[in-house]
Amino acid sequence: MRIRGLIHMIELDNKIIGIKNYKKIDFFYFQNSQMSVFKRYLYIGNWIDIEYDDSKMIRRGPYSAYVISYVNRLEAHGLHDHIVYYDKKEITSSLYEFLGSLENTMFLDLEMTMPPYNFKGKGFRTEVIQAGFIIFDKYGEEIMRYRNFIEPSITKTLSKRAEKFLGITNEEFEANRIPYIDFYNDFKEVIDKYNPAIIVYGRNDILVLNDSYLLHNVPSLKDKTRYVNLCQIIKTHYELRNDPGLFKLFQIYYDNEDIQVHDAFNDSEVTAKVFEAFREDILYKTKTKEIKECFD
Repeated sequence: MRIRGLIHMIELDNKIIGIKNYKKIDFFYFQNSQMSVFKRYLYIGNWIDIEYDDSKMIRRGPYSAYVISYVNRLEAHGLHDHIVYYDKKEITSSLYEFLGSLENTMFLDLEMTMPPYNFKGKGFRTEVIQAGFIIFDKYGEEIMRYRNFIEPSITKTLSKRAEKFLGITNEEFEANRIPYIDFYNDFKEVIDKYNPAIIVYGRNDILVLNDSYLLHNVPSLKDKTRYVNLCQIIKTHYELRNDPGLFKLFQIYYDNEDIQVHDAFNDSEVTAKVFEAFREDILYKTKTKEIKECFD
């Protein structure tokens, strides 16, 4: 359902607004992620255009309110001016153009060391133990792909937890891993040659990779790399309360129920496919409702 009207009342503590709808006031609830974006523009007398599910209500204080799915537009009309604070249509168009302007793109995934099952407390420093990526040019043609296990420096063997998660034994890992410096040189060469936008799913890969430069005492590549956090972009676009899972998104976009296999290159391929499906859904919105229902 969709409604456009004047904001008649506001209760920020309850995250509730009231919109005048003919002769009555309807109440609407902002989720936390939405409220953090829009609360600075919520004033009585402003115009708001929202979409909501008329079967989904929540009780906050004395109010029964519909849960807002999207804010389409938020604006103020004065005697001599008109201010648009937010326009989802314009933002969506800009997002689609941005994702299409990235030129060469690298879809990167890393797997990391894990503490043993009996580990308690703080102090475990995570290291990269596998890297996988695939690079496409601006036309979507594959340029290259990469997959290697990487020798850690603090703990030379995998914990039982890491073995189980990756589906690999320590013997297999030791037989196939390369020194960190070899990975570093490979990664630097690719960055220098193709200058790709690096698409990752979540911030953790960025943090651990940047920390690896310090750990291995090599020159940082932070100034050479430009990252795009696809998870955050998708979460913001759909106005989701929770971080959407990569493989669940893949299942929704492609109607595919394959079980996740934890492998850096496999995950980088899935990230690339989710990226393309997301760009298409920005335009056609064929999966929007299902994604909202799954992750909200």
